[in-house]
Amino acid sequence: MKIKNKWKVFFFTLLAINLVCVLVFLGLIFAPNKEVTPNKKVVSKDHVNLSVETNKEDLTRVINNFLKKEAKDNPLKYKVLLTERVMLLGQITVFGKEIDMVMTFKPEVLENGDLLLQQEAFTVGQVSLPVTFVLRYINDYYNLPEWVLIDPNKQEIYVYLSEMKMKSDTKVEVDTFNLSKDELRFKLQVPID
Repeated sequence: MKIKNKWKVFFFTLLAINLVCVLVFLGLIFAPNKEVTPNKKVVSKDHVNLSVETNKEDLTRVINNFLKKEAKDNPLKYKVLLTERVMLLGQITVFGKEIDMVMTFKPEVLENGDLLLQQEAFTVGQVSLPVTFVLRYINDYYNLPEWVLIDPNKQEIYVYLSEMKMKSDTKVEVDTFNLSKDELRFKLQVPID
């Protein structure tokens, strides 16, 4: 009789430990992340604004060339495709196997010239996954440029172009980003001496 009770105690103790581990894990996954807010627009008198107009095809090539150079040591291999939406296409390794992933974003130009990408869909292979979980995972485990911040709770990515480091301290602002009309205009703030 005493042996039965010991096994019951051990069983329920082990069950309790497993439940606590699962609850802690779920708590960490769904815990709120720090909130990301857009920067205020700064007007500078020591820069000259130049307007640049382009199309989806050319901007796609520029973005992918930039990503290729910046993300060469990143385990997440991806490229951008501009259609009616901003699409992030790539592959992730799951259990040693490469699986296709597609993230779709709706772009919005912020008042300060930065870009906000609102997550619309995420698929891995043929399976749609919870966007919040995936954005939190990417934010926590992949090296993104300093000027790209992910807010998993709002399912948004802030692209702080004003914080992007460019040669000769040139800064970029988005003026128009209308993919359906293929109207893409940017302001370059070029420093003057």
